[in-house]
Amino acid sequence: MSLAARLLEWLLAPLLFLWLLSLGVTFLSARETVDAALDDRLNATLAVLADEWRVVRAPVNGLVETSGNSAAAAISFPSAAMLRVLSVGTEFPIRFVIADESNRLLAGDEDMLPLLRQTERDISAVHWSSTAPTSTGVNTVLDEEFVRFVRVRLIAGDEIQSVAVAQSRAKQAALLRSVLLHEAIPQTVVLLIAVYLAWYGLNYVVRPMRLLRAHLDSRSVDDLRPLPEQLAPAELEPLVQSINGLMSRLQGAMHAQKRFIANAAHQLRTPLAAVRAQSELMHSSNDARRRELALTQLLETSSRASRLANQLLSLARAESAATTSHTEQVELNALCESVAHDVLPQALDRDIDFEFVRAESEQTLMGDATLLGEMVRNLLDNAFKYTPRGKSVSLAVLPDPTRVVVEDAGVGIDAADYERVFAPFTRLTRFDEDGAHAIAGTGLGLAIVREVAMAHQASVEIDRSRWGGARFVVRFYGTDAQRNSAVTRGAADLI
Repeated sequence: MSLAARLLEWLLAPLLFLWLLSLGVTFLSARETVDAALDDRLNATLAVLADEWRVVRAPVNGLVETSGNSAAAAISFPSAAMLRVLSVGTEFPIRFVIADESNRLLAGDEDMLPLLRQTERDISAVHWSSTAPTSTGVNTVLDEEFVRFVRVRLIAGDEIQSVAVAQSRAKQAALLRSVLLHEAIPQTVVLLIAVYLAWYGLNYVVRPMRLLRAHLDSRSVDDLRPLPEQLAPAELEPLVQSINGLMSRLQGAMHAQKRFIANAAHQLRTPLAAVRAQSELMHSSNDARRRELALTQLLETSSRASRLANQLLSLARAESAATTSHTEQVELNALCESVAHDVLPQALDRDIDFEFVRAESEQTLMGDATLLGEMVRNLLDNAFKYTPRGKSVSLAVLPDPTRVVVEDAGVGIDAADYERVFAPFTRLTRFDEDGAHAIAGTGLGLAIVREVAMAHQASVEIDRSRWGGARFVVRFYGTDAQRNSAVTRGAADLI
């Protein structure tokens, strides 16, 4: 679902709720008004009807009986005027009923007697002399028709009569539907206009995002130029800035990768060309001495090419180690001791005084044992390479915090080159003991050290050794030994 559709969905819910609420309030208000108008008419009719009934039932003073009939009997009920009132709007005439205290019919519609029994407890008591009895209307069903009726109880001495008038609610229901329809149509139109304006506004708001997407879709794979920030609204500027920062880092990584590939190709091309030349020399030469010399050089070149290929693979593996999940518990004392045994022949061959110092406690961490071993091996290889014969090289594992330290007695590294030496294929110009030949190397060893350290959330620091050479310190964070040490110190503080 698009962002505009999601926002519109959030807007529609309250809009629909308010629309329904408005229709409900309108309906209730209109029904109350219509019912009040009908109640007024029914109460007015009830008052006139009750007044006529009182006249009919009361003794008529001063009248003389004629033809044997009483004066009261000469008065017709309901009167002609009352009949006209009751029959106004012949489609829905007003019906009435009058009954005594025993609910016997005295006048009117016998079918309405159940209404008096149904509401007997609620009927108001009005004194016989009252001329304007009133009652609140009640909705009910009479002869399968919805009606509204009002009723009163008239009291004259010991005589009690109940009077009720009713009328169909069909006309009022039609009026109510008409009012509701007239209110609903404009409110619905307003709702639709609001929805359209909201949709248009949301599309206008997200238009910069579509433009940014179009910018990205139109670019090639290697086009990592920053996105135009002026297209983004203020709320999206931090996101665009973060994307531009990421693209800048990706661009730097791509350039570094291209340089690495170019340098690797160049580094591999040289020994491969030498292997080809030396092989051709061996094939074409009849001089045994020259062939032996070419064979020796071929072996050395092959060894360098093999070393370069292995280091390239190690560097690639170290660079991808941060995204892999192959980790195990590694004890650094045992790991470094194993590497020290492996490189001991190299130290003996160069007549180097090599020492290994273990930490007194176990120093364990989660990591890749193969890569960590390659890191230590490259540090020692670098130390052996630049340390003169008869000098010293030291490998130590130190606690609190966990560190692997390699020191040599070589010429050292200038402070200005501390960061540069970790770049791939970077080689500082150093000569052997007689000063006649530059020390050979691929320039990948320290790059591998840096990548492996970063993959294990460690740092690599360079300074001067105790013998004036280089000192490399790989500092690990969050190892088991550090956590155990912290717990021990915390317990000691509590004691």
